[in-house]
Amino acid sequence: MVLNFKCIHGRIQMVLPVVRWRLPVVGMCALLALAGARGVLAQALSLHLTDADGAAVSGAVVLVDTGQPADPVPTALIDQIDMQFTPQVLVVPPGTEVSFPNSDDVRHHVYSFSPAKRFELRLFKGSEAPPVLFDQSGAVVLGCNIHDQMRGYILVAGQAVHAFSDADGLVEVAGLPEGDWPVAVWHPRLQDAPWLELGKLAPGSHSLVLDLPAEAAEAEPELSPLQQRFRRAAGHADD
Repeated sequence: MVLNFKCIHGRIQMVLPVVRWRLPVVGMCALLALAGARGVLAQALSLHLTDADGAAVSGAVVLVDTGQPADPVPTALIDQIDMQFTPQVLVVPPGTEVSFPNSDDVRHHVYSFSPAKRFELRLFKGSEAPPVLFDQSGAVVLGCNIHDQMRGYILVAGQAVHAFSDADGLVEVAGLPEGDWPVAVWHPRLQDAPWLELGKLAPGSHSLVLDLPAEAAEAEPELSPLQQRFRRAAGHADD
């Protein structure tokens, strides 16, 4: 700092310079964001989900109702690849149109009898099928009338936040507004039954046991007449 001295009315006086503080733009933005966020602190919710047998529940959808509606999704899609719906579980808000492109070399016949949405897309390939509007909340179970092993799910939910549990049954929902929010869980084992309401949960870690239906045993595919002949020729007894 440079000091200046002046003679004023016969007296020597020191004149201090005017110092102007300038805050960098980034710093100013940070302060404004902090000021705007006072009272709206971000929180995290960590859940460990198990079933009644103590097994980790993977692939569950955790829904958090923050009081705000879910962001609209103009269009979404479930592809059909290698005789499977991809993704197997799709979460959309009410009012979403979902397309069903078929990337397989064979035709599919997609349908659902779920109360939240009954529809049918007859035999089609590529992008021949029109999109389907899902305007009612609930779980929709998808099937293929040609390939019975194909199963998919569309969860139509108005909650603003959702997340999936991992292979260990763990799920973390970050960036929640301050407060306790209603939480719900849905899993494919529920099929098109309503999701499980867990009530309001405080931020932090929670271990939850979910009352889910038992996993259905995978049925053995029926043998064709030719396969039955081979079994008899090999000395196997008929079932």
